[in-house]
Amino acid sequence: MSYTALYRVWRPTKWEEVVNQEPVVRILQNALLENKVSHAYLFSGPRGTGKTTVARLLAKAVNCSNRDGAEPCNECDICIGITQGTSVDVIEIDAASNRGIDEIRSLRESVRYLPLMGRYKVYIIDEVHMLTSEAFNALLKTLEEPPEHVIFILATTAAHKIPVTITSRCQRLEFRRLSISDIKSQLEKILVSSGIEYEDGALKIIARAAAGSMRDALSVLDLCITYGQGKVSEKDVRDVLGETSEEVMIGLFDAISREDLKGIMDATRETSERGKDMGEFCQEIGAFARDLLFLSSGGKEAELGRTGDEIREMSQLASALPDQLLIRILQASSSAIAQMRNTENQRLVVDMALLGLFVDTSVDSSDVRFVNRKPESGYVDKADVGGRSLFAETSKGIRSARETLPVDNGPVQSRKQSARDGTDDAVRPADPVEAMDRSQGEAEGAERVIEEHPTRPDDVLEVVKQAWPLLLEELQKKRKIQARAYLLPARPSKVIDGKTLVLAYPEGYGTHMEQILSDNHKRVVQEYLENLIGLRLNLAVEVDKPDGPNGASGGGNGDDLHPLVEAAVNVLDGKIIS
Repeated sequence: MSYTALYRVWRPTKWEEVVNQEPVVRILQNALLENKVSHAYLFSGPRGTGKTTVARLLAKAVNCSNRDGAEPCNECDICIGITQGTSVDVIEIDAASNRGIDEIRSLRESVRYLPLMGRYKVYIIDEVHMLTSEAFNALLKTLEEPPEHVIFILATTAAHKIPVTITSRCQRLEFRRLSISDIKSQLEKILVSSGIEYEDGALKIIARAAAGSMRDALSVLDLCITYGQGKVSEKDVRDVLGETSEEVMIGLFDAISREDLKGIMDATRETSERGKDMGEFCQEIGAFARDLLFLSSGGKEAELGRTGDEIREMSQLASALPDQLLIRILQASSSAIAQMRNTENQRLVVDMALLGLFVDTSVDSSDVRFVNRKPESGYVDKADVGGRSLFAETSKGIRSARETLPVDNGPVQSRKQSARDGTDDAVRPADPVEAMDRSQGEAEGAERVIEEHPTRPDDVLEVVKQAWPLLLEELQKKRKIQARAYLLPARPSKVIDGKTLVLAYPEGYGTHMEQILSDNHKRVVQEYLENLIGLRLNLAVEVDKPDGPNGASGGGNGDDLHPLVEAAVNVLDGKIIS
């Protein structure tokens, strides 16, 4: 015995059985009661929302000889024939496979013949937007003034593709996407009537996966009943749909909230090894982020179609993840889906999209802003907060620490002397932890020097030298990798007029000298250094001259160079050979 799919068995046969299309149903019922049925209708809306079903109901209602008000009897030969698809007076045409002008010419010929059994011949043209331009033109006149015994019902999921000359000749009715609760209620009704056991969470998952389509929901339910041998459970539904498990998805977002890069990559690895399509995985990530935003903005839990356990976990995540981060996750998942079309390594694309959430991608480095962390979140997002930067807070902390220490100019002088002698180990400390503590202490001394003698070049240079390790540390911490790399070979050499810091580079670093003076990298160094020492300095470069202030590395007679020659040596990374 052949099996009939659920969506065919449970196709509505009465107006009251149509799910959540009240405006459409009411218009057609009133038209039937008042004998004002139009000669042409255009049904538009998403797939699986009842367009073809309502078209058949209307065809039965206008032809039924025993109609009760607007309801067809579903018992006469005409109603039975239309329900079974055997009526010669109701012609269903698939425009996707009959889209040419020849098919429409044949239709124009057939409309002249009277119906054999009922009062009207009803033409239902499904996916009408697939017709060619020539076919639309051939249909125009017939559609505008058909014989009195003909009714056209055009159905489409893409009404915007239909010429306005066609839509203007029809009464257009919009079918809306079904809600999760509507679909779930209908599934419950079917399962109860069939005596099949089910879990409430399983129906929520099916209703959410159906994306507003009742036909899709019934198709999935059909599979789940077969898979579960007469029982529908949450686990079986996830297996049938190939949906990422609740534990993996919640674990992924928990790792994002804690900036746990390994946890993020473990989640993508596990999903990939299970054979999950990475494009679908990205769609699920975006949907999960959207639902978290919905919860954090006060949305109703029942509208999400999530299980009770999921809702409880998601409510905690929604309070831990900033809205800005969730929006960036939505953008990242959407971007990753687009990038997957051009690569075979889809997992790498997902990893890059998720790990990229924690990388500062600002184009203008002079306008870096950060938000404060949420108390329950470990994430720092990039955004403007009243013009305050993270380095402004760092500077404030340095000043606060300085106030608790006695002012002692002696050590400062000692450090000055050691720096002039080339023995200042604060510039290149061996131990990173010791370097951090030392650089912070020296930054405090640097502020004292600035406050006492803000315009003396030697003191400004000393402040820069003391803050230099902290500057490199902050550039590393804030992922200003390129600027830091071009800065690493340099050392603070001198300060001119208290306004320009000259950086000395060894020979062979011409590219570094050129790049550090480019707009982006120069602004980064100026911004970060200013927030450390409280002074805005311009940057200049020169080739390091270890033989003395007037000698050139690798040769020279030791005489003073003409300024133009010195400038040329600095810019071109050259040396004097004679």
